[in-house]
Amino acid sequence: MATRSKSTLHIRCGQDIEKALQDAGFEGDFLDFSDPYCQGPVRPLPHADFLHERSDFIANAYGIAPDEVTARQSRRYEALRHAHDYDNITLWFEHDHYDQLILAYVLNHFDSLSSLPEIDLVCVDDYPVLPRFTGLGQLGPNDLKAVWEKRLRVTQDHIRLGKEVWCALTMATPSMLATIMHDGTPAIPPMAGAIDRHLDELPSSRHGLGLTETLSLRILAEKGAITAGKMFGQLMLRYEPRPYLGDLMYWHELDRLVRGGAAEIVTHGASFAEHTLALTTLGERILMTEEDWLDYMPEPRFVGGVEIAPGKPHWRRFPKGNLKLVG
Repeated sequence: MATRSKSTLHIRCGQDIEKALQDAGFEGDFLDFSDPYCQGPVRPLPHADFLHERSDFIANAYGIAPDEVTARQSRRYEALRHAHDYDNITLWFEHDHYDQLILAYVLNHFDSLSSLPEIDLVCVDDYPVLPRFTGLGQLGPNDLKAVWEKRLRVTQDHIRLGKEVWCALTMATPSMLATIMHDGTPAIPPMAGAIDRHLDELPSSRHGLGLTETLSLRILAEKGAITAGKMFGQLMLRYEPRPYLGDLMYWHELDRLVRGGAAEIVTHGASFAEHTLALTTLGERILMTEEDWLDYMPEPRFVGGVEIAPGKPHWRRFPKGNLKLVG
């Protein structure tokens, strides 16, 4: 297996497999291109404005110093801009919508180039690991060699799909994303399921909660008072159908539920992970569909380019995945 090439760039949305790739004998440079498009605004802005809005969201939502975020994001986007200088690029992604939406951006970027190097795609939707497959970071060196052997050569079909998905993601309406999902994504099969999960973050027609919010309140209803850290573990291992959140991303979701009154902190710990949370009476009433979360949600939020703002017309997801503009 020829895995050694100094002219190869490995692109991954995180640093979780960087050392394992080295241990497996893969050479070349490694680019951690991470921007959690599954949270916060993702709008069709000029690049500088887009980068500023994304960096501002990440800093505020995850409690990271703005200068640190801006510098890191600028380095990542600049490195991607020069990715075509390599002879070969290998993309390492999994099935969840954190990964797949970043993959769509990367493929959309490649569409803007007049010439491309050879691009390979490793796209994993399952692997026999315990207790369940949640991502490539669980795989060791030999496992990464095994999934690399099943890589695909990226064609115009893959790039075209990435462009379509990225364009649809940034729209103020989710209709095009829903169409892509229903039509299927044979070029990258996990993409359709990832879009489906992404659309589940739109408010439910039943109670106004997105799926992550619903699962979080359900954990509190079933487990009683529990630390945020243990909630995260339960979400990843038992409740979430396609685990995609990192811990800081999840604290952002829980903080919104607390500030809106659906959950409460009953004991403060040294960190958010150590806070003990409980379901409030309001949270119970929302789960029982006796109240609507959008009447209490503390501020607007975005699902891609779709803004969900209390008191304004907004998109909801109905049973069987149907979408409707309400209000």
